[in-house]
Amino acid sequence: MSALRNLLPCLSAAIVLTACEGTVLLEADAPVVEPHLAAARSVVTSYVGSTYPAYSDLTGASAEGTAGSLHLSVDTEGTIPRHPDAFIGSVAVFGYGWVDGDTGDGVVAVIHPLIGRDSNQNPDGWHTHPVTLGAGSAFDFCIISIGTSQGGIANTGGNLRLNMARGQAGLAAEDMDVAASFIVAVDAGCGGLGLGVKVLDALSL
Repeated sequence: MSALRNLLPCLSAAIVLTACEGTVLLEADAPVVEPHLAAARSVVTSYVGSTYPAYSDLTGASAEGTAGSLHLSVDTEGTIPRHPDAFIGSVAVFGYGWVDGDTGDGVVAVIHPLIGRDSNQNPDGWHTHPVTLGAGSAFDFCIISIGTSQGGIANTGGNLRLNMARGQAGLAAEDMDVAASFIVAVDAGCGGLGLGVKVLDALSL
C-alpha cells in the first residue's frame, strides 16, 4: 500500500496531512509549470485559514467511466462561478480534483486568472490538468507533477462535470479514491516546485 494511500484516512477526516508520513516523488512537467511559478509564488493567499465560499463545500462526487473515457463530477453547497469571482481572483489556483490514492495521480478542473494562462483549453476559465501529488509540508499535499490535457467541462449551478479521454488523464475512473476542492499556495517545503495544495473539503469515491 502506497504512502499516499496511507494518507487518505487523514484527508477524508479533514486532518492536516503533515501529521502523517510518506511522499510520492516524480519529475515535474517543466514546460507547463515554469512559466507560472513566479506568478504563483508572488500570490499572498490571504484566505488560507479563513472562511471559504460555499462552492468549496462538497455535497457529492463521482468518478465513472468506460474503457476509453472518464466522467467525473462534484456537487457543492453553493453555485460554482463560471467566471472568476473575488475569491478565485485572490488565490493562485482554485479547483476540484479526483485522485488515485495509490499513486498520487489525478485529474483537476481548475481556474486561475491571477497567475496567467497555461492551457489551450479555455485558458482564462475552467480547464483541466493531470497531476501527481505527494505528501505536503505547510499544506496538505505538494504538487509534484502537472501535465497538459483536454476535457469537456459543464458547470451548472452547484454541479461541475468533467468528461475526458482516459488517455488524456492517464488513469481510469475506478482508480480514483477521493474528490476534493482545493487551493494552491506557496509551500517552500515542497521541493522543486515550491507549491502546495490546501484541501478545502473532500469526499471518498
